[in-house]
Amino acid sequence: MGLAMAWLLAGLVWSTPARADDPASQSSDRSFSLLSPQELSVRFSYGIGDRDSLRFYSLGARAAYDLLPALIPAIAGNRLRLALEAGGAFIHGDLSSCDAEFPLSPLIFDYRYDVGQALVPFVDGGEGIVLTTLKDVHIGGPFEFSSQVGGGIHLFFTHEDAVTLAIRYRHISNAGIKQENSGLNTLFLIIGLSHFDNRP
Repeated sequence: MGLAMAWLLAGLVWSTPARADDPASQSSDRSFSLLSPQELSVRFSYGIGDRDSLRFYSLGARAAYDLLPALIPAIAGNRLRLALEAGGAFIHGDLSSCDAEFPLSPLIFDYRYDVGQALVPFVDGGEGIVLTTLKDVHIGGPFEFSSQVGGGIHLFFTHEDAVTLAIRYRHISNAGIKQENSGLNTLFLIIGLSHFDNRP
């Protein structure tokens, strides 16, 4: 994970602006800035854990950026994006009446097929970390790593604004840092509002 972050940061520092005459670079022809993402979203998700009748009620925010436009070519006219997600969740279950978690996912890769249509499909996935108050579920402690993959659709109601519907599978575990480490799998159903700046 550290090597991947170093590669991404190096690319952001040394990449040059995309050519202005490249149609696929219309949303990537300005310099990279954390304050100017190509996508901003607020998402609510409902998660179903694989044991103890765990239910997750989550609210989070997401910012996504076109990934190294000078180094990585567009795929079918669309850029691969790197997304940063953060949020919080209330957890309820047989053994968890009032628990919470705070996930942070700085390495979510996203690809959507968008040629200006109203219904835009996408897939995404990546890595992150989770701080949780869950006990008695055999995950070894409050600090966990997360891996997730999913997909969905953006339903555009203006040219740059959409309702997002998605499904995501997530696995958390502590990578053997502490025992016991049986991990926890959760299926999330997601709905959100998304804004896509300078959408072609």
